[in-house]
Amino acid sequence: MSDDIGALRARLAAGDGPAFWRSLDAVADSPEFRAFLDTEYPAAARLAAAPDRRGFLKLMAASFAMSGLAACGQPDGRKEEVPYVRQPERIVLGAPLAYASAALTDGFANGITVTTRNGRPLKIEGNAEHPWSRGGTDVFGQASVLGLYDPFRLQTPQHLGRPSAWQAFRAAMTGRFAALKATNGGRGLHLLTGPVTSPSLAAHISAMRRDFPAMRWHVSAPVGRDALYEGTRLAHGRPLETRWRFDQAKVVVSLDGDLLDPGPGQVGQARDWIDARRKAAAEGRLLALHHAGPSPSLTSAKADAPLSLGSDGLDGIVRDLLAQAGGGAPSMQAGPAASWRDQAFSALNAARGNGIVLAGAQGGPELLAQVHRLNAALGNAGRTVFHTAPVPVLDAEPLSALTDAMRRGEVQVLVMLDVNPVYDAPGDLGFLEALGRVPLKIHAGLYQDETAFHCDWNLPLAHPLEAWGDARSLDGTVTLIQPTIRPLYDGRSVPEILSILTDAEAKDGRALFDAHWRRLGEDDAGWQARRDAFLQAGFLADTAFAPETTGTPLAAPAAPPRPAASPAGPARRVEVLFRPDPTVWDGSLANLAWLQELPKPLTKLVWGNAIAVSPMLAEREDLKQGDVVTLEAEGRRIEGPVWIQPGQADHAITVGLGYGRRTPEQLADGIGYDAYPMRSSATPWRLAEATLAATGRKAAPVTTQDHGTMEGHDFVRVQAVGATAPVASREALPSLYPPAPTSASGRYATERAWGMVIDLDACIGCNACVTACQSENNIPVVGKEEVALGRWLHWLRIDRYYEGGIDAPKTHFMPVPCMHCEQAPCEVGCPVEATVHDREGLNLMVYNRCVGTRACSSYCPYKVRRFNYLDYSGDMAPVQQQQRNPEVTVRARGVMEKCTYCVQRIAAARIDSTKGDHAPIPDGAVETACQGACPTRAITFGDLRDSGSRVAAAAADPRNYGLLAELNTKPRTTYLARLVEDASVKPGRTL
Repeated sequence: MSDDIGALRARLAAGDGPAFWRSLDAVADSPEFRAFLDTEYPAAARLAAAPDRRGFLKLMAASFAMSGLAACGQPDGRKEEVPYVRQPERIVLGAPLAYASAALTDGFANGITVTTRNGRPLKIEGNAEHPWSRGGTDVFGQASVLGLYDPFRLQTPQHLGRPSAWQAFRAAMTGRFAALKATNGGRGLHLLTGPVTSPSLAAHISAMRRDFPAMRWHVSAPVGRDALYEGTRLAHGRPLETRWRFDQAKVVVSLDGDLLDPGPGQVGQARDWIDARRKAAAEGRLLALHHAGPSPSLTSAKADAPLSLGSDGLDGIVRDLLAQAGGGAPSMQAGPAASWRDQAFSALNAARGNGIVLAGAQGGPELLAQVHRLNAALGNAGRTVFHTAPVPVLDAEPLSALTDAMRRGEVQVLVMLDVNPVYDAPGDLGFLEALGRVPLKIHAGLYQDETAFHCDWNLPLAHPLEAWGDARSLDGTVTLIQPTIRPLYDGRSVPEILSILTDAEAKDGRALFDAHWRRLGEDDAGWQARRDAFLQAGFLADTAFAPETTGTPLAAPAAPPRPAASPAGPARRVEVLFRPDPTVWDGSLANLAWLQELPKPLTKLVWGNAIAVSPMLAEREDLKQGDVVTLEAEGRRIEGPVWIQPGQADHAITVGLGYGRRTPEQLADGIGYDAYPMRSSATPWRLAEATLAATGRKAAPVTTQDHGTMEGHDFVRVQAVGATAPVASREALPSLYPPAPTSASGRYATERAWGMVIDLDACIGCNACVTACQSENNIPVVGKEEVALGRWLHWLRIDRYYEGGIDAPKTHFMPVPCMHCEQAPCEVGCPVEATVHDREGLNLMVYNRCVGTRACSSYCPYKVRRFNYLDYSGDMAPVQQQQRNPEVTVRARGVMEKCTYCVQRIAAARIDSTKGDHAPIPDGAVETACQGACPTRAITFGDLRDSGSRVAAAAADPRNYGLLAELNTKPRTTYLARLVEDASVKPGRTL
C-alpha cells in the first residue's frame, strides 16, 4: 500500500495528471487505502464512503495538492526555498508598509492609510494628515479591506451568464460604439453611474460626452444628497454644499439632522463637533445640542435636549422659529414641542450670529430651505453656517429620466457602472420592467448582483484597494486612490472600462490617472516629483472648496394646502420613514460579514433589519417585540418584524434600507426584508400615510442587548461642565490581595503601566472601534444562530443605555473592552493560569494553555470575555484568510479570548525601543486599533506611569471614574463622565 501512495506522490510531483488519476482510481476501493484515509484524511474518508465517487476524487486531488505531497520528496534535490526571484522594492519580509489612499462612501472620500504586510493589505487606518478625516475612520472604511478579499466578488467578465474575457468584450463593443458615434452622435447611448466626485472620472465622462454629444448621463443614488442641494436651490437659487463652523458656535439646533450619523460626512463633521465641544468645556461652558426628529439616530443620542416629533411637527417648529426670529409669535402654544421650541429659540436668540440650525436630507427640500432662511434671520449665515460649491458633479439626469427613456424605447445601449438599480430603485419607477426594453445592457460591479442578472454583459469591477483613481472629500479636498495590491481577480476600474468602450487603444488605470493630473508641458522630473508628493500624502493640499457668497435667501413660496386627514382620523395615521442602515448602508455592503454581525448602534440588531415602532403605537396596535407586520401604501407592500424603539415619534414607523437582497449563493441573499419597493421617487425619505397590520406570525430579531436600563446603577456618570470636584471617590478600598509594589516617585513600580481612558462625552456610538478591533485581531464571525445563543465574539462592545421616559429618553453609549484590572478576578478563577498579568500590567490570555473551563468568564464582573464554542474560522475561504493579521494568533475552538490592548502593537514599540539606545517608548507611539479608528478621539491610551502622557492627564481629570470601581478590581480602563449643564439628575434611573 505504501508503494501505491508513493506512486501517487511521484506522479503528482511529475505533473503527470492522467497517470495520477488512473493510479488513484486503481487503489480507491482497497481496504488499505480506506484505512489510510481514516487516519490521514477523515473528512475525505467520510466522502469516500458516500456514493458520490466523483466528488471523492475531486476532494482527494485538492487534498493532495494542498498538503504538499509533491514537496515531500524534495524534487531536484533542493533543500531550500527561495521566496523571491527578484525582491520587490521597499518590501521587508514581515514588516508593515503603509499606503495613503481613500475609502469611499457614495463617491465621497475619507483619507486613509492601508497597512500591508508582504504585499497583502491587512488593516485600514485613518490618514492623520488628511484635512477632512484627520486620522478618523468609520465602519465602512474599516470593513472595506474585507471587501477586497470577499470570495463572492465577480471574478471574470460574463456574457449572457457565461464566462468570457475582456478581449471578447472589447471586440464586441468596438464596432457598436463606432456606429453610435458615426451615425447619430451617440443617440440611444445612456450612461448610469453613482455620484461622481472624482475630478479625473468627471473629466473622462466630459470627454466621452464630447465624442458622443447625444449621449445622456444619469446618476443613481439610493441614499443620496439630492434633497440637500435642492434645499439650497430653493433658498439661494442654486445648489450648494452646506458646512458649519462649530468652533464659533455657542448652540446647535438639529431639526432631523444627521450631523453624527453614518455617511460621507460623519468622520469630518463628528471631529469638528467634538473639537468645538471640548473647546467650549475648557472655557467653562457647554456647546449644547438640541435635536428634534421622528426617528432616533446617533445625532439625537448625543443631544442634550432631545425631542421625539413627527415630520409635520418639524414643519411647524421651523415656521414658529422663523416667526420668533422676526419678532412674531409662534403658532403652537403648549405641549412638549412648544417647550422644546421655546428652549431652542431662547438659546439661538441669545447667541445670534453664533448659533447653528441644521437639518438632514431626510427632512426634505422644503424643510432644508426653511432652515437656511432661519440661519439668515438669526445672523448665522456667513459666520457659523457657510456654503461652498457642490462636491459631486450635478449636471447628470436622475434615474427617473432614464426609466422614462427606457419605457419609450429610446435607450439602445445602457452602460451601468457600480450601481444596482434593479434592487435599489424606488418601487414606483418600475425600473426592471423598463430595463427589459433595452437591446444592449452592460453592467460593471464588484458582485453579480440583482442588476447583473438582467444584463447582457457583466463586468468585474476592481476594488478601490486595487485601482488608480481619485475622489473629493466632503470639504472638496482631492484625495488619492492608489492600488495596494495587484488585482486579485480580472477586474477593471470605471475609467478603464470607459477607455475600453471609447478609446482607440484602451489604457490602464495608471496611464489614465497620469494623463489627467500631468500638467501640459510639464517635464518628466517635475511631474515625477509632484506625483510622488501626491502618492505620499494621499491628497492634494489646498484643494478644499472656498466659501461662496450667497446673499439673502429667497422668500418661501406660499404654503400648499395641507392634505385632509385620513378617514380613520388623525389618531390612526401612520407615517413611514426610510433610513439607510447604519451597518450595511444602502445594501451595497451587505455581503461583508463583519458589517452583518456588527450590532446597530441603537437597536443592537444583527443579521437583519426590523420595522421600528414607538411604544405608544405598539400599545395601540397590541404589538410585541418580533411580531411580523405588513406595511402597505399606494399599492406597494413590505413585511417585517417589529422592534419597539424608545424615542420613536408616536405615529411614525422607521424601516431600514439595505436588506432583502436577492443574490443566490451569496452571503446577503434573503437576509431581512427589502424596503425599496415601498419607496416613492417623489418623496424617497417619507410616506405620509400607510396601513399597518399584524400577520399573527413572529420572527424575533437577533440582538446583542435586549434591554437599555442600568438597573439603578451608575455605569454611565455625568458631571456638570466646569466642575472641579471628582465625579467619583478615589479612596483606597480594603482588599484581600497583597499590596502592589510601588515606586518611590509614584504608584507604579513597573517600567510601564499601560492604561486606557474613554471619554463618554465624545463617544457617538458609531462602532468604528468595534470593526477596527475585529480587523486587527482576527476576530471571527459566528453567524446569526450563534449570536442568538449569546456566542458573539467581539472583544469590544458598546453598551447603550436610556435615561428618562420611554417616549423621549436621553441615550448614552459606553464602550466596554477588557478592563485589565490590577486585581483581576479572572486570574483567581482560572485553574491553569491561562490568564495572567505581565510586568507592565496587561491582563494576558495564554491561548495554548487555556482548557476552556470558562471560569474566568464567570468571575469577570464586566463580561468582556468570549469563548470559541465552535471552530468559527476553520472553514474560511482561502482568499479570506489572506486578510488575517499574522501578528495575532488565530484562536481555535475551546479557548477564551478578549481584548489585549493590542499587545502586538505594544510589543512592536518595545522592540523598536531596544534597537537604538533603549530610550523610553514615547507617548503616542502605541495606538490601539480602537483608538486609531475613533473619529472623535474618544479613546486615549498610553503609559500611566508617565506623568506627562495624555492618558495620565485623562486619568487625573475630575471626570475620571472606574466602572464598578466599588468591586475594588482597580481597572486600568477608566472613563470620563459625560458633560451636562446640571448634574443633579443621574442617568439610568427611571426608564
